[in-house]
Amino acid sequence: MNKRIYIWLILLCVAGIITAKLYFNKKELIAETALSRSTRKFVPVEVISPKVEPLGTSLEADGIFLPIKEMFVISETQGRVLEVYKNKGEWVHEGDLIAKVDDELLRIELEATQANLAKLRKDQERLGNLIEGEAVAKNKMEDIVLGILAAEAKEKALKKQISNTSIKAPMTGTMGLRFIERGSVIGPGIQVAQVTNLEKLYLMIKVTERDVLGIQKGQIVEVKPDVYPNARIQGKVTNIGLRADNTFSYDVEIEAPNPEKTPLRAGMHAKAYFSFGTNRKGLTLPRKAIAGSLQDSRVFVVEDSTAHLRNISLGKVIGDKVEILSGLTEHDKVVLTGQLNLSDGAKVEVVKTVLN
Repeated sequence: MNKRIYIWLILLCVAGIITAKLYFNKKELIAETALSRSTRKFVPVEVISPKVEPLGTSLEADGIFLPIKEMFVISETQGRVLEVYKNKGEWVHEGDLIAKVDDELLRIELEATQANLAKLRKDQERLGNLIEGEAVAKNKMEDIVLGILAAEAKEKALKKQISNTSIKAPMTGTMGLRFIERGSVIGPGIQVAQVTNLEKLYLMIKVTERDVLGIQKGQIVEVKPDVYPNARIQGKVTNIGLRADNTFSYDVEIEAPNPEKTPLRAGMHAKAYFSFGTNRKGLTLPRKAIAGSLQDSRVFVVEDSTAHLRNISLGKVIGDKVEILSGLTEHDKVVLTGQLNLSDGAKVEVVKTVLN
């Protein structure tokens, strides 16, 4: 009996020891969890302050070359093509004959009209003599005069139609395309060929609404073609768009010569470099401090160890920095790194202040 009591006492002691051990282990685990939570309550971040500095006095913009002149040759007549005088790739001067269309029927009609006109003029002369002798009334002359006027108008129209059968180049340039062959049948409004002049080129670029205000018509621009990295061409601004497109960009047209040593073609890419006389200052911030896109720009501003999400307005992009138009001052502390772990109102710990 005493042995059994002794065994139970030992078991109770062991159970008590185990229970006490589990209790203290649980208490330590709770303390460690609380400590862990307390250390993670503040997100470590690096901050930077916006800086007032001179903004770039230059602008770089990508563009594409277009021919200074390009025109489709349009037929103004109808009939069968008798002969084609120019081939694709040939240089043509304004007024050069490109093709000849059959004009036989028009010439026959012109001859008949001219014969009728000659008869009417003789009738007018005879009738004039009779009127002078008072053999006929003066009102008889009206019909002949009207007939002569109608015949003369028809003669002019036929001569114009015959002239249109000789299809000529409307401008000087290279015939890049030709859409007819000998024996083709064409009609009014049909495209016959395309003539392109590459003696000069237009570089078409797009600039933002802020950059376009600094560009002036007649401004000299340095143009650098992508295919000739060492080439520099002097261009001149000839036109500035009056209306923005769907991306709020404005077209700017730059006229540039086509160098003989480094010939360019339409469709090639180039960069335009603008230099401005002013040296405007503005507030800047590194691009990586922007949370989100440049179109929907926001930053985290640290105040009293709390990160506040703030909307800002951006201007031009200058390398790895952006111009701040509104929403920040040079005294604000903006989160530079650590934004991915932040939300509006999150507690932060500034581990480093970066100099801008």
